[in-house]
Amino acid sequence: MNKKIIFNALNIAGVSKFLRSQKKNKLTVLSLHRISYHEDFFWNPIRPDTFEKLLQYLVQHYSIISFSDIAGLPAKNNHSKPHLILSFDDGYYDFYEHALPLLVKYKLPSNHNIVNACANENHIIWTQRLNALFTHCKKNNITELKFDHDNATLNLASFNNNWMRFYLAVYNLFLSIPLKLRLELIIEKQNLFSVATLDRMMNWNEIIECSRNHVEIGSHTYNHDVLSTITDTNVLQHEIADSKSEIEEKLNRKINILALPNGQGNNQVKAIAEKAGINHVLYVGEKINDLYKYANGNSVHDTYRINIVEETMPEMILRTELFHSKIKRYA
Repeated sequence: MNKKIIFNALNIAGVSKFLRSQKKNKLTVLSLHRISYHEDFFWNPIRPDTFEKLLQYLVQHYSIISFSDIAGLPAKNNHSKPHLILSFDDGYYDFYEHALPLLVKYKLPSNHNIVNACANENHIIWTQRLNALFTHCKKNNITELKFDHDNATLNLASFNNNWMRFYLAVYNLFLSIPLKLRLELIIEKQNLFSVATLDRMMNWNEIIECSRNHVEIGSHTYNHDVLSTITDTNVLQHEIADSKSEIEEKLNRKINILALPNGQGNNQVKAIAEKAGINHVLYVGEKINDLYKYANGNSVHDTYRINIVEETMPEMILRTELFHSKIKRYA
């Protein structure tokens, strides 16, 4: 029996409805990235038609709000539907092209967290460069791709020719090394195998238009670095505080949201964020949030998001309702 049949049967049996009924006085935040027909084996975007079906499900079963709405909510939710926020990262142009028209169509607010260097210079973040490199090599069966670091070599053969395991090992390695070296390693391989990264990011004019259409803009740092690898306070100030102030200047409005790149942070990051006037620090984790913790609007609040990628609708629905995390917990 394939996954689609299993997840469809679980939905028909009422599993998603039961799990959703446990969300009273909880806030669900979905973490989304690309909405595109582009295919990526290692991080597949959500197709626009799939995204619309997801929105139709969410509109039916949730009260969709923005972060700025939280302060006006009662600690105890007597609303007939639980609350949910649609949170996007990175600032890809395909959000403006595909997601924004659908959000406007259904009159839904959302949050989008911008990388300043992408908006300023169409800079392509290191994770997308890595995806493009691996997608190119897998598609063209370039098995000689390898990375040497600290007397260790990561290559396809060392992972029994499993491309996904190889990719995840390299990704996890890169989470622990400085951005400059990370980019040098990726660009070296891009040049070696003639890999072009053609993705387009939103510019400031497009971001401003999003902001005028109920998209609550936040910071995803200045350069999309892994903040937990940075020890220099001045560099962290640039990534967090300078990112925030530049976005505020461009949009002519205050922002108070910081989405941590790759979900990586620490106490120093949180302290700098608080000093900069950030109220919401966004992580990725299979968790939902208690509404009562937001009662103090002047504090920094850790908010967890559920990562959503292209899957069958029954599976996306169950992932939204935390089915996958509960299965992992009891497995």
